[in-house]
Amino acid sequence: MPLIEALNGVRPATSGYVRINNLDLYRNLDSLKQSIGYVPQEDIIHQELSVFRTLYYVAKLRLPSDVSRKEIVSIIEEVLDVTGLSERRNVAVSDLSGGQRKRVSMAVELITKPSVIFLDEPTSGLDPATEDKIMKLFRQIAESGRTVIMTTHAMENVGLFDKIVVLMRGKLVFFGTPNDALKHLGASSFKQLYDRLETPVSDGRVKTNSVSSEVIAEEWKQRYLKTSQYSELIKKPLSEIRSFSSSGRRSRSRLGLFGSVRQFFDLSRRYFEVLLRDKLNLAILFLQAPIIALMTFLVIGAKSPRDFVYFVLSLVSIWFGTSVSAREIIRERPVYRRERMFNLGIIPYLASKFFVLGVIVFIQCLMFFVPLKFFDLIGAMLMPGELLGIPQFWTMLLTASVGMALGLLISALFKTQEIATSLVPLILIPQILFSGLVGVPQGINKVIGLTMPSAWSFDTMKRFSTLETLEPEGAMPGDSTKGLGLYKFIEKENDETLKKAERDLADYKQMSGGASPVDEQGNPTPLAERLKVPEIKRIPDDLSGYVTFMHPWMNEVLNQLVLMLMFWILVFFTLIVLKLRDAR
Repeated sequence: MPLIEALNGVRPATSGYVRINNLDLYRNLDSLKQSIGYVPQEDIIHQELSVFRTLYYVAKLRLPSDVSRKEIVSIIEEVLDVTGLSERRNVAVSDLSGGQRKRVSMAVELITKPSVIFLDEPTSGLDPATEDKIMKLFRQIAESGRTVIMTTHAMENVGLFDKIVVLMRGKLVFFGTPNDALKHLGASSFKQLYDRLETPVSDGRVKTNSVSSEVIAEEWKQRYLKTSQYSELIKKPLSEIRSFSSSGRRSRSRLGLFGSVRQFFDLSRRYFEVLLRDKLNLAILFLQAPIIALMTFLVIGAKSPRDFVYFVLSLVSIWFGTSVSAREIIRERPVYRRERMFNLGIIPYLASKFFVLGVIVFIQCLMFFVPLKFFDLIGAMLMPGELLGIPQFWTMLLTASVGMALGLLISALFKTQEIATSLVPLILIPQILFSGLVGVPQGINKVIGLTMPSAWSFDTMKRFSTLETLEPEGAMPGDSTKGLGLYKFIEKENDETLKKAERDLADYKQMSGGASPVDEQGNPTPLAERLKVPEIKRIPDDLSGYVTFMHPWMNEVLNQLVLMLMFWILVFFTLIVLKLRDAR
């Protein structure tokens, strides 16, 4: 694969050069890319779309913007006819056989009518009958005037090739017609070629441990350098062209504003269509929101502080955003890499992900928040908030956006969906531990919490609730606790009551000398009346009108600004990662 990707421009070589029509491929990739088709070993198509819709979106993204819809449909019809897929045009790619999917991959590349098509092990995994049909299709395409270059270990259909290149340990041991290859290597059939390459050239002995494959490869290479095929097909053509050093870079034209907007809409439409095809997954995504809301309602105590419900709003928002996006770039990475060759913009691509996933997450947050707010409005569960909770819902969306950005960064960083999926719990657990749910953060926990989106979101939710606090942290001077928090306020009130009682008792003893003071009628004097057992205030059983605390380093405006900053930092790093992957 590295060789064929170096030849077609996907991964530029570190040395040497590639020329197409006497032009340096790497220096002129932008002008040559429409002339190059590439079908890797793995499918580079969305499995969820129908054959026609797959080709339609490929045409929209790769063909010039001035190509009309009618012309696009005409091109697709022609390609479907050439590849024998006309009768399968409305069938989802996932429902096709292996050979038919390979034809779709070929059809994708034929949309731009390339003059050179590169194929990497195109028949791997196919049964012999299907392999024969696919190879004959490639022969048909070659006869239509295109150059087809492929890598293969399957030798049954080598006779269909015009020329073959035989490589061993990275060394060129033959280039010429298939029949000349048999003669040069002394093989009776193409299947015997591999056996012959295992044999030293010098004495015809079967390879032993004393003769390495590197030595054998060098022997075959030196033998080929002395042949007429080498002189005619390699040495002479190379002497007729001017040699130059490779730039090692590939050029890419700028999309411009209009091109970026156009790509954004085309990518968003395709992404919507891909996701809508998976109705079961969408149903699970949307149904889990009201189910979690119902479970939250059942769990939270009617007289408990409101911290838990606001914490759940924050945590679920991050979970919705992260879980829905953590695999999205990974699962279509082959498609992304191929389309990058056709000037796919990273910003339109990433923007389409945020837009489509944002719609899904918005619906999830809405389906979670509305039931809880309904319970609040009917008095079944207290969840107060300013303006019917709209600021809190906005905080949910802001938090979910950070979760999406985090998920897409994970998806850009790692290569497999399994790794990305396993990382989601590792992200969510710290959000629980350092959010402030377990109490007022102290020491290092207070600092670590500042890096957690859930901590900023949780604090914002509580501030928009208009509730007073149990602890002094976050209590306001103008509230009923006079800025002390309920616990300290009651403690202070009780202390003052006790001190007053002690003063009264001292006064009583001083005035009475130990006897109970009474008036002429025998009634207790006013001082004696004050010597009743003082009433000690207790913490009320119903604490649903309070939250435990608010972070002393946070406030409503700062919290939202920090969440926005987190979002843009994560987006920036995702763009950097995607850009760095282009260089690999």
